Amino acid sequence: RDKNHPSVIMWSVANEPMPPNFMRRMAGGGSEEDDAADAAGTAFFRELIDLSHELDPTRPATLVGVMRGPVAWLEVADVTLINRYWGWYVLGGRLETARAGLEQELDGLHAQLGKPIIISEFGADTVAGTHSNPPEMFTEEYQVAVLRMHVEAAATRPFVAGLHVWNFADFKTTQGIMRVGGLNLKGVFTRDRRPKMAAHYLREQWNSEL
Repeated sequence: RDKNHPSVIMWSVANEPMPPNFMRRMAGGGSEEDDAADAAGTAFFRELIDLSHELDPTRPATLVGVMRGPVAWLEVADVTLINRYWGWYVLGGRLETARAGLEQELDGLHAQLGKPIIISEFGADTVAGTHSNPPEMFTEEYQVAVLRMHVEAAATRPFVAGLHVWNFADFKTTQGIMRVGGLNLKGVFTRDRRPKMAAHYLREQWNSEL
């Protein structure tokens, strides 16, 4: 359907594929069973990337890696895409430590893979109208701090080819203990399209470059 669309710059064959024992990996654990699953996943994604190249030899092909996912899966992609939530799901509330973790990971991935990196998701849930000084989680100030942390880390690394804020506006999703009102609140606009502080930050950030 979209093969000739001018806005399609590359194809992605997967978004955040979850490896086995994902929560254990998030805690830093692993096993021989995980290694075998990683190898099977690598072969599977290589087939999908090869098929994408066969169907459209004019565009790069990639997949989007989840936090603590196997780096081997990223090796088969033409461009390294990662969804990262440093300062939110990882080291939430600890921005200085989170920034160090983000920068270390970016440098490590580039050293290992040698490919352009795109941070395809980053952000923080924010209840509009909630404020604190110093910034605390769920406040508008904290969302700005998380976005700034990622933008600044990318700006000082030429191998980071781009980044994509998650997301434009708050939206309805499934219920859960992390979803107040069944909403994903990572939008820089509210559900009825009112700007949060983050929207103004992003506008100023990129308008200053024009």
